Amino acid sequence: MLNKTIAIALLYALLATPALAQNYVVSVNGIVCEFCAFGVGKKIRKLPFIDPSQYDEGVKVDIENQRVFIAIRDNVSLDQSALFEAIESGGYDPIDIRQITDKEPSTEVIE
Repeated sequence: MLNKTIAIALLYALLATPALAQNYVVSVNGIVCEFCAFGVGKKIRKLPFIDPSQYDEGVKVDIENQRVFIAIRDNVSLDQSALFEAIESGGYDPIDIRQITDKEPSTEVIE
């Protein structure tokens, strides 16, 4: 009986825990100024999978390191080709993308 109670409690805890947000960082060549950052952010924010509740409406641009941080909505998949097309349409070159994990140290982002 105790094992059944523990199993039910664990199942409840798993279902009640919200899914972790998906956050990614994209290395992008060509982002060198605030105007560049504004343009890239504007194009990426239009994508339907971006979570506007995080960062600055879902996007944070690190000009100094030419990186773009994006937040993806819960229960939605990242469309990498659409993301890269949005970046390229602004005249910038996306190099790579990687998911940010909770195990990574906090990264300072420059606005």
